[in-house]
Amino acid sequence: MTSKTDVNFDTGSNTKSENLSVQVTSIRLNKDNYLFWSAALEIGITSRDRLPYITREKPAPSKTDPGWATWALEDSQVKVWIISSVSADIQPLILRKLTSYDMWTVLAKMYGRKKRVLRTYQIKHNIYSLKHGDLSVASFYAALKTKWEELDYHVNDDWHCGSDHELYWQKEWMDRTFIFLGGLRDEFESIRSQILNCDETPGIEEVYARVESEEQRRHVMHIDYSH
Repeated sequence: MTSKTDVNFDTGSNTKSENLSVQVTSIRLNKDNYLFWSAALEIGITSRDRLPYITREKPAPSKTDPGWATWALEDSQVKVWIISSVSADIQPLILRKLTSYDMWTVLAKMYGRKKRVLRTYQIKHNIYSLKHGDLSVASFYAALKTKWEELDYHVNDDWHCGSDHELYWQKEWMDRTFIFLGGLRDEFESIRSQILNCDETPGIEEVYARVESEEQRRHVMHIDYSH
């Protein structure tokens, strides 16, 4: 059985006679990291002023149009970036697509919402399993934020009532505040109790700031005691 190998490109020069890198992100799509891959690739493509090609804001002109050659060249550059940013086993699935938009949309369909219920369960399970442990407060909070962002992507439901949507997110962020506080080490029980006993629980960003300040205070006190 033959092994899959990466497709390699030599992009040459673009219409402005400047060399373009074959890659715009170091993250490679591997079937399980679509959210992070797509965000990174979109940033890379945007930084090179080619985002309209994958959003279809710049569709293909007629082949008789004077701008066809330029469009085809620039769209091919985007195709190269996409192909070069996916794993070798995914490349054959998109290699023959006619446009970069076609590549982008087929990858979104295959991996963006794939197994939505299962992935939502996995993310929520990981969130509830996360604990402060040996992490710094900043690292623990960042780990939770990363999971929450991924969860929001997979459960991006349509809302017909704006007020219900707002109430939902108020409750959701309250729950996330409790998850953050509940996952902290026991040494933060004092600041946790102070926050929970407030007449009105602060927003999660303020809660994080207060806990992180407490960690810094403890760190400074520890240094002072060691001298």
